[in-house]
Amino acid sequence: MRFVSLFASAIAITALVSGCSIIKKTGTTVTTPDTNVKATPVTSEISSYDSTQIAPLLGGWSVTAIDGKQVVVNGDNHPQITFESIPDAKTAILVIGFNGCNYLNGSWIVRGSKLEPNGEFLSSLKACQDAPYETAMNQALAKVASYSIVDDNNISLNSADGTSVIALRKRNLSFLNGAWQVTTIQGTPVPANTAIKIVIDIDGCKIHGNAGCNVVNGTIVVNLDKGDGIEFKDLATTRMTCPAIATEQAFLLALEQVDTCVEGASADQAIMKGSNGEPVLTLIRIAPSQLGEDL
Repeated sequence: MRFVSLFASAIAITALVSGCSIIKKTGTTVTTPDTNVKATPVTSEISSYDSTQIAPLLGGWSVTAIDGKQVVVNGDNHPQITFESIPDAKTAILVIGFNGCNYLNGSWIVRGSKLEPNGEFLSSLKACQDAPYETAMNQALAKVASYSIVDDNNISLNSADGTSVIALRKRNLSFLNGAWQVTTIQGTPVPANTAIKIVIDIDGCKIHGNAGCNVVNGTIVVNLDKGDGIEFKDLATTRMTCPAIATEQAFLLALEQVDTCVEGASADQAIMKGSNGEPVLTLIRIAPSQLGEDL
């Protein structure tokens, strides 16, 4: 029997929150805390490997409900789960959880829609004053016996009798990574003689580009209460004046109003919406070579 030793302390920082800051209830940002949790060994006893069994689970997920109760807190204490594949362990998956205070680490064997525990979950031992879902999430994880797909962005972890114990929503903003040109601002087309081009780096939590006149840089924060929640903070620009300055100012104001972002009619289009659900910016993907030498 072969074993694969894994360490959550090395994986959790990159996999769980992708190194990105998230919004606290106070409006400030925090970075992912360190953890020294070690993983339990993962056995590779299953000889037949079907990647389709684990594919729906892989990636980072925000916990939206525990035992039927909605999770409404957002920020550094928002519960999350990341599932990572372990090729040498066939259909075993690494489970990296965060219950709002401590990191949890373990693994499950996936047999169709069934999830079988592979040893005990280990936990860091931090004490927190503000972690309302810590105990409930620990207890719910212990009851998981299967999963079901709700839709493209949501899955349910279920108990042995099929009852949902943890509802998960995909953190699905990775499509935004890359170079974009802004096509409309508050529904108004960007003038043909003005090119607003930006680069979005979700993993690095950064945005930079040309706002139409000046170079702009800023920080991205991900809102975990929404699967597509995103905000742009700490925007800073150079201070040149040019004929397109009014369009630039409209763009910067709209960028500060962004609350969510979804794909457009194709993967090459993005729609950024305000808190009322109305589009404030639309973008089209461009090649990095189209950014210009100053970016």
